[in-house]
Amino acid sequence: MKKMARKMAKGRRSGFKPSMVVALVWGSSTVFSQTARAEQFDLGNGLRGSFDSSISFGMAVRTSSPNCAFIGQDNGGCASSDQIGIARRDPVNFNQSYDLTRLNQDNGNLNYKSGQVFSATLRGVHDLFLKAPDGWSGLMRAAWSYDFAADRTRYADLEPDARSHAVHDIRLLDAYVNKEFEIDEHPVRARVGNQVISWGEDIFIPGGINSINAIDVRRAHSPGVQLKEIFRPAPILSLNAEVAKGLSVEGYYQTRWNGYEFDPVGTFFSTSDIVGRGSTGAFLPTSLVNSVTGQFGLPPAPPGTVGDTGTRIIGVNPSTGLPFNRQLSASELGDPNLNPLYGPLIHSGSVIPRGIDHNPRNSGQFGLSTRYTFPESGDELGLYYIRYHDKIPFASIRVNQGTTANPFGWQEIYLDYAEDRNLFGVSYNTRAGDWAFGTELSFRPKESTPIDPTIVSNPNNPYYCNADLNPANYRPTGYVCRGAVDQKKYQFHLTALNIFTPGGSFGGLLRALGATEGTFTSELAAAYYPDLDLNQGIPYSVTSDYRSPTKLSSGLVAQIGVNYPAAFGGQASFAPDLSLSYGMSGVSASALPGFIQGAGAVVLGLTVDFKTKPATKMRVDYTHNYGGGLSNLSRDRDFATFSFTTSF
Repeated sequence: MKKMARKMAKGRRSGFKPSMVVALVWGSSTVFSQTARAEQFDLGNGLRGSFDSSISFGMAVRTSSPNCAFIGQDNGGCASSDQIGIARRDPVNFNQSYDLTRLNQDNGNLNYKSGQVFSATLRGVHDLFLKAPDGWSGLMRAAWSYDFAADRTRYADLEPDARSHAVHDIRLLDAYVNKEFEIDEHPVRARVGNQVISWGEDIFIPGGINSINAIDVRRAHSPGVQLKEIFRPAPILSLNAEVAKGLSVEGYYQTRWNGYEFDPVGTFFSTSDIVGRGSTGAFLPTSLVNSVTGQFGLPPAPPGTVGDTGTRIIGVNPSTGLPFNRQLSASELGDPNLNPLYGPLIHSGSVIPRGIDHNPRNSGQFGLSTRYTFPESGDELGLYYIRYHDKIPFASIRVNQGTTANPFGWQEIYLDYAEDRNLFGVSYNTRAGDWAFGTELSFRPKESTPIDPTIVSNPNNPYYCNADLNPANYRPTGYVCRGAVDQKKYQFHLTALNIFTPGGSFGGLLRALGATEGTFTSELAAAYYPDLDLNQGIPYSVTSDYRSPTKLSSGLVAQIGVNYPAAFGGQASFAPDLSLSYGMSGVSASALPGFIQGAGAVVLGLTVDFKTKPATKMRVDYTHNYGGGLSNLSRDRDFATFSFTTSF
């Protein structure tokens, strides 16, 4: 599909470029596409090169108010004290309230009100390309950004690590050397260094074959970002060779692991206070103790008696007898001598301290692909094998019966990753008239499916992790409650692309709209977990409200856009576009593709190309998130963005 799209677009003069609708989290972020004019130079002796830069400034503003159902009671919300979905379905094995869950998801929602600018980013991307004799070439790309608004929070200050990554960033992206040569008149290309490798046919929806490189989700959510900034280059040695006419083979070996970069905790798009820079731990709410205060002959404590590090704690300081009336740090809330509720009642804190992430080893990641182009039709068949370590984490918990930070013997919570995973894939692309189609099928024998052992209340359940408050049942010190189980997973994609022409399938639409050109791009995907069984007492936690996953889930992304060159009698071109993402059926059992039935987003955008030198473009868009009920934490986070980019 990607190759066919390039063929269809070749030779066409088009000011419209499709933008990325879904930024990996089945949310809604539009990536601005900017073509730069490189400054070329000649250093002599056959050494030539180019240097191009893009400078942009973008702003993003929240356009909807927080939904109190997504906010913990201790933070002024109305999250229910009722049991989460999986606990209602199986009360014998599970026990957890919505309120406990929301307390550890709401910082980003609380920090920015409707109408507030949550991002105002100045950014730059700089590419240096060199070409030397004898087939040598190289590319070095660097990016920087500074956000003037991300840390202007209204609920809780960002932790230093979160603020550092949210506000300013300087990063080397691609940095590699190429060597092109021939073996028996067959072209070969060797590349070493930081690079991005794209395999398969997917365009918008993640979780398929194209999984070699991790994603910088934080950058994907930034206004004015370019697509080349989002995929995280990895240090790789790759080799691509044509072994026969129409038949090519490509292989790679990755020398260092890197994973997804998530939004820092407390920033607008952050939906977890555990995942992302700046996490200090998981917190237990006032309502958890209120469920047992009657046993001590005490009335329920008011919300805010304890909470998280952003809560203005109204509980009484045990050492002074006076209300705190201030925010407490994680260490203070984890100290039984300072905790105003858990301390006096059960001599415990109300924190699961954040531990150090357990990243995979650097070795052991490689892949091999082969592609065949049929001479008559130009169709392409691809076969793929990838050996990889997980790039998206799950949360595991280490047990220590001597801890006093919480009453459950949970020493720490940390992000964990599985190693030595396998992916097998097949792809095919073809062309029919003015349409290009691509399809792929991938199979993962072991896919990490997230679970939460802390909700297991039945000590006879194999996933039990001390949640019944009975020390006689506790796991031994040093025991790790792993936050994932393995499931087989199949994922299928079907993509379609049409570049509008007056005589093509959308010619009538072009004429009706008065436009000269445009595109339609769509992708349908489905994920299937054949061995998924909801009757095994497994505490699945893939959605924010612990909704039970399904064996089959599916989703759709579509985008349509047209172009008006020399609009309104001037030289500038106007290119409006409309994008839609929609969870068609089911709930995915793993983070990617992340389908939730009924959840999606609509993005309405406009790109203006001023046709000036240096090249200058403006982008505005509005994103409306919808559906998915309590499972969709983006539902109350509509936003609008504006960006202005110049390239030289």
